[in-house]
Amino acid sequence: MVPVRDIRSVLYATAFLFAVAVLVLRGAFLWIEYRAALTRAEAATQDLTLLMEEYAKRTLETSDLLLGDIIAYARSKGGIGTLSETEETKEFLSGLMRRSPASDLFLIVDRDGHLVATSIQQASMPVSFADRTWFKAHRAGAESFVGGAIFGRISNELLYTYSRRISDLNGEFDGVAQVGLRPNFLQNLSRADADTENVTLGIWGRDGRVIARTGLTQEQLDSGVGRTVLFTEKEAQRTGTYRENDPIDGIERIISFRRLDRWPVTVTASIPVATALSAWTKGLYWSAVIATIILAAFGWLTWFGVRLSKETERAQRLLQSVNEELAEALSDKVTLLQEIHHRVKNNLQVTSSLLQMQARRFPDENVKAAFQETQDRLRSIGLIHDLLYRKETGGTINLRDYLNRLIDEISATYGAQARGITVDLDAEPIAIDLERAVPLALAVTEAITNAFKHAFEPGQGGRIQVGAQRYDNKVEIVVRDNGKGVSGVTENDSSLGMKLIRAFASQLGGRFTLESERGTIFRLVIPA
Repeated sequence: MVPVRDIRSVLYATAFLFAVAVLVLRGAFLWIEYRAALTRAEAATQDLTLLMEEYAKRTLETSDLLLGDIIAYARSKGGIGTLSETEETKEFLSGLMRRSPASDLFLIVDRDGHLVATSIQQASMPVSFADRTWFKAHRAGAESFVGGAIFGRISNELLYTYSRRISDLNGEFDGVAQVGLRPNFLQNLSRADADTENVTLGIWGRDGRVIARTGLTQEQLDSGVGRTVLFTEKEAQRTGTYRENDPIDGIERIISFRRLDRWPVTVTASIPVATALSAWTKGLYWSAVIATIILAAFGWLTWFGVRLSKETERAQRLLQSVNEELAEALSDKVTLLQEIHHRVKNNLQVTSSLLQMQARRFPDENVKAAFQETQDRLRSIGLIHDLLYRKETGGTINLRDYLNRLIDEISATYGAQARGITVDLDAEPIAIDLERAVPLALAVTEAITNAFKHAFEPGQGGRIQVGAQRYDNKVEIVVRDNGKGVSGVTENDSSLGMKLIRAFASQLGGRFTLESERGTIFRLVIPA
């Protein structure tokens, strides 16, 4: 019989190894979850910077056009000196406000900085803006100026401004036209009941001064980020993401930024690291509690293991039952994922059918073609989910199988057999993950449908070749036809299809070319 002391030693050793395994495995999973939480937060802030970029561009472009109208109006009246306190000028400025819901205040200032006219009720005493930074910049020769956040002397609220210089007929400085804007968009996007709760949005000048920011107070008007990473180490970058303590509130944040091309403006979206990791932190606490309980239980079992062998066997049976439940849960998860892909595919098919029904209501062939293009794109996405539903591929698709089905679908849609068009496929069985499969599928769909629509004259047959090969850690997809060819990519840049292909190629981190060589050659290269 094995001595009790040896059994105890074995139990101690087993308990020790088990404890190490639990801590190491759970630590590894916690690290993976930690990186995933940060990655999700970074992706969320990057998406918000795209939205902020569009908002800033649209607002500044609109404001620039409206101020152009004010400048033209002032010149048509003979200069700013003829506009002071006239009802016609007030009515003109009020009309501009009605044309632009985003604009909250228009004002005209003369060459000495005195207020000439405004779109709202003017203060009873004279108002001077000669000390404002924007006025000094225009008097020094600046044609346009994106002003920092200010507390309005007329509206008595926080605003940010955009202004343009007004010159007289001799080109001399005659005054300034300005529009004041409330940062309501930033506040609404970060409201407490939104998915973007705790997200801080900001618009900054080229020197780091604050233009608009979520939750900005009057005491923070002189704050800025000029000495932060955004305007030091990353000054040359147009877009990016980094982590840093916010100089305004001192909170460590995940910050994404984009710099506008036309305007001296940088937009940011940030989220506190603590917020991004809140769910992970709760999981960490629970993991510590569970790990402590497990280790304590095994310590007790180790100490009394010899005398409680039956309890040990019961624990083993319980562990086996838990493993079976986990295996069953994993199987249910796979089934659930397949059902999700099936439902997504069915929903896309319903949407495609609705688009087809809607297209029949329009006699215009161009409108019908637009509906057909949308159906093609939906079909390409639906095929991905259909493949994932039919095969347990772990979230990846076989590119060769996908292209084969896609070619059959598109060929049937565009009547390839009736038109005498043959489509050949030469593709390797490359595994593509779901995240990249959708933009890749849409790009290839655009290329193949373009070949069907534009490569061959009516009544002219032809051949389309589709290939996909992997080499040097890259994947190359080629769509070649022997039709009439194109003269160059630039003439197609304005088309929606070309814009989509360009966007998808950028999203995939790759590049594409369009060549004319005995037909048209579309070539897309992406990292493997």
